[in-house]
This record gives sequence, C-alpha cells and structure tokens, in this order.
Amino acid sequence: MKTINIFTSIISLVLLGAGVLCTGCTSEQRYSESVGTFYTLEEAYEAGFLTRDDLMSIAYYHNGGRQNNESVMAEDYAPKPKVPKELSEEISLKIRNTAAYDFRNDESVNAPKAVADDFKIIEYCGTYNHCVAIMMTDNYTGYTGALHTDIISEISFCYNGGNEIKIWKQN
Repeated sequence: MKTINIFTSIISLVLLGAGVLCTGCTSEQRYSESVGTFYTLEEAYEAGFLTRDDLMSIAYYHNGGRQNNESVMAEDYAPKPKVPKELSEEISLKIRNTAAYDFRNDESVNAPKAVADDFKIIEYCGTYNHCVAIMMTDNYTGYTGALHTDIISEISFCYNGGNEIKIWKQN
C-alpha cells in the first residue's frame, strides 16, 4: 500500500511539473516587438533587397510560368529554385506573428487582439537574400475580386483580387 502511495505521489509530481512547464505553451506566441518587416515587391526591389532576377523568379512562381512575361523570360527560362522548397513552421509563425503585431498596432485596422492564428500564408514564392515572398489572408481584410497587374522593372505580376505578394524580412 505504501508503494502505491509513493508511486501515485511521484506520478502526481511529474504531471504537476509538466503542467507548470507547459503553462503558456501554444503554437501562438505574442511578440511585444515586431520580429520582421513587410514590404511591397516594389519597395523591396527599390531598397535593394531583391534583384531583377529575384523578381522574375517570384513572377514565374506566382503567375504559374512565363505567362504575361514572355518578352522578358525566354522560352527556356528557369527560375531560381525555391530554397527552402517550403516554409518551416518557425518562419511561418514569425511571419504570421509580424502580421498580428502590425495589425494590433495599426489604429486604422482596429484589431487590438490580433494573433498569428488570424493569418494564413496562402502562397510561398521563395526566399531571396533572406526575404520571403508570400501571399497571406487574414480575418480582418476583405479583398475585392478585381483582376489587376502590377509591373515592376518590366515584370508583370498578375492578381485575381486585391491581395498582393508581400515581402517579409526578419529584423
């Protein structure tokens, strides 16, 4: 009987310790400071974060090939490979936390309780010079269905709504 009580006490202590250690453990982490910065494609290009070749690769992945860029991409054009091929959960969380931080601190958005889970990365177009090219959706923004094309350095980026590619750079 004494052995059972000792065993029960040990199990209880282990479970209590695990509970204490995991308090606050979630995939969600709120940052008091931004861990990154978002740029438009044009801003990132003009700041020198992206090269023209980077823009061509991003357009290729986003547009699904050479379409609308036949004049700047030869038939045998091959974009830079996506490295990494897919975003890690760690980088994805940092990007989504940056978006949540920005929304919490932007009075025009009115999202004081925004968290990373309110944001979803819907497209990854590669990482270039530590800059991640993505498209995201969120629980706060309504996007139009209007087709539009952005042209940067003679390279076309075609969109089927108001949402556009963002460039995220870690601080």
